[in-house]
Amino acid sequence: MKSLRRLFASALLSSACIAASGHATSAADDISLRLPWLLNVQSAGYIMAKNKGFYDEAGLNVEIMPGGPNLNSTALVASGANTFGTNDVGQIALGAANGMDLVMVAACFQRHAGGVIALASSDIKEPADLAGKKLAYNEGGPWVLTKAMLAKAGVPLDQISLVVSPSSELLMNGSVDAKTGFAINEAVAIELKGKKTSVILPSDYGVSAYLEVVFTTRKTVEENPDLVKRFVAATKKGYDYAYQHKDETVATVVALNNQLDPVQQTAQLALQESYVYTDYSRKNGTCSFDPAVVKETVETLREFGGLKGDLDVDKLYSTEFIAAR
Repeated sequence: MKSLRRLFASALLSSACIAASGHATSAADDISLRLPWLLNVQSAGYIMAKNKGFYDEAGLNVEIMPGGPNLNSTALVASGANTFGTNDVGQIALGAANGMDLVMVAACFQRHAGGVIALASSDIKEPADLAGKKLAYNEGGPWVLTKAMLAKAGVPLDQISLVVSPSSELLMNGSVDAKTGFAINEAVAIELKGKKTSVILPSDYGVSAYLEVVFTTRKTVEENPDLVKRFVAATKKGYDYAYQHKDETVATVVALNNQLDPVQQTAQLALQESYVYTDYSRKNGTCSFDPAVVKETVETLREFGGLKGDLDVDKLYSTEFIAAR
C-alpha cells in the first residue's frame, strides 16, 4: 500500500489536472458543475470522476466549481452560468417554485444527513427526548426536516426552548442541549474535538429526502439528453471509485483544498458511505432515486418549509438518465 505521503504527492499531481484542463481533448464538450459548498469529500464522487478520467472518457471537459455562502448553485444553473449543479432536493423544489426551470437527474446521497446533534453524555437519544430541552437551530434543510420529524413524533415546538444559532460551540459548552446540523461533517468535527455525539436523523423517523442531488435545466435535458446521460454515467463511476479507494480520494480532495483536515475528511468520507449506498441504490444503481421520495419532500416543504404556490412535481425530475451505466 502506498504511504500517505506518496498518496498526497500523487494527488497533488492529479489535482493540477483538475484545476487545469484534466485529460480533456479538443473534441470534448465543455461543461461546468457548481457545488453547493466549498471543496471537501462531500463532493468526492465528482472530483474522482474528473481525476480518474471518467468524464474525459465520456467526452466531457468538466470544470468543477465550488459553492459558498454567496454562490447559489440553483440560481447559477438556472441562469445558464453553470451546466449542472448539486444541492439537496428541497433547494431544487424551492428554486422551481420561484420560477427556475430545474430538473433533477440523479440523487447520489440516498439519505439526508441533516438532523439533530446532541452530546452522547446527554439523555437525548430520540425526538421525544427534546421536550423540555434547549435546541439551537438555523433556517435550512436540517431545521425543516427536524420540524417534520418532531411533528411525526408528536413533540410540539412549544415544548422546546429554541435558540437561533448555527454554532457548535453552544452545544459543546453546554449553553444548549442540542443543535440542528449535518451528521456527516458537524458531528464529525465535534467528535474530533473530544466530544462524543448522539445524532437523531429524520430519515430514521419516516422523513425522507435526498441530500446530494444532481440537476440541470429543462433546456439542457430536452436539447442535449446525450450530454446529460454521459455526465450522469461518468459521475456514477466517480462515486463508486471514490468509496472503493478512500485513502486516494481523501488525498486528492485535500490536495485541492489545503484548508481541510485530512483526519476529519477521512472520517467524513467513511461516514458518508452509508448515505450513498443503501438497499435502494444497491438494487437500482448508484445515484438512482425514487420519485416517491421527491414527492414526499415537496409535501414536507409545503407544510414545514414555506413552499408556496403551484408546483408540478412530475416536472421536477427525470428518471431517464439514472439507468445509464
